[in-house]
Amino acid sequence: MKIIKKINNNVAIGLDGHGREAIVFGKGIGFEKMPYELKDLSKIDRTYYDIDERYIGMLNEIDEKIFSLVARMCDIAKNRIEDNLNPNLVFILADHISFAVTRYQKGMNVTLLYSYELEYEYPEITKIAKWFIKNINEKLKVHLDKGEVTSITMHFINAMEGSNKHNHAKATDKTSRIIRNVTKIVEDYFNMILDKNSFNYFRFKNHLKYFVQRKERNEEFTDSNLDLYEGMKEKYHETYECVSKIEEYLFQEFNEKCTHEELLYLMIHVNRLYTKEDCNRKGITPEK
Repeated sequence: MKIIKKINNNVAIGLDGHGREAIVFGKGIGFEKMPYELKDLSKIDRTYYDIDERYIGMLNEIDEKIFSLVARMCDIAKNRIEDNLNPNLVFILADHISFAVTRYQKGMNVTLLYSYELEYEYPEITKIAKWFIKNINEKLKVHLDKGEVTSITMHFINAMEGSNKHNHAKATDKTSRIIRNVTKIVEDYFNMILDKNSFNYFRFKNHLKYFVQRKERNEEFTDSNLDLYEGMKEKYHETYECVSKIEEYLFQEFNEKCTHEELLYLMIHVNRLYTKEDCNRKGITPEK
């Protein structure tokens, strides 16, 4: 295999014998001067094909221990799901878990409600998601709450590419419209143009999608984090003002106010997007 581009010391982009591009994992695989021919294929731990290039930069943000754990669990989960899964799933889940663990460690716990409706519709996927979170909690010494099971279930459902997904597909026009309008609010408020092809925006868009899906299913967040909400509101006043405009718009869409927990969720993700996009434009490496 020809290794053509370094991502970090243990991850690189390579070309296999058929000229297909892959993300290659292996200890020290990105250490050599590029490009080079990797003759000892036993150094390769795993390869991923057909990965959206927006996920590549993300690999330097995620702890290798978390990615490795998520990757192993995804391998097991794939054998239990009778459907093809989007190859990007492992990267999406690793990013989700990484951020959830970071929030937990910083005491920024956004309490998500557990969806019994989703469990009824997708019992096997929910069972896998429960096992997923149980392992994360045990291996990483954290306590992600039961609502994260629903989040992982939704990630799996959205990654299903075959008939199972199509049989249960929901109309996406409203979700797409809301994402476009919320994006416009963020851009107008911060006087910036978001790079729609960047991973930061791609990640933000995914979080908005799941937020809207929960609202559509009447699965609101709990309203138990008032102190954290007030703290975020005071510390990130600009972000709060932006989210207040988003809240006004969402009221028009759903005819109900957002809970403090929902606003906290939006503040966390808007602030994360704004910070990373602003740092990218200034050539600064943001704090994780």
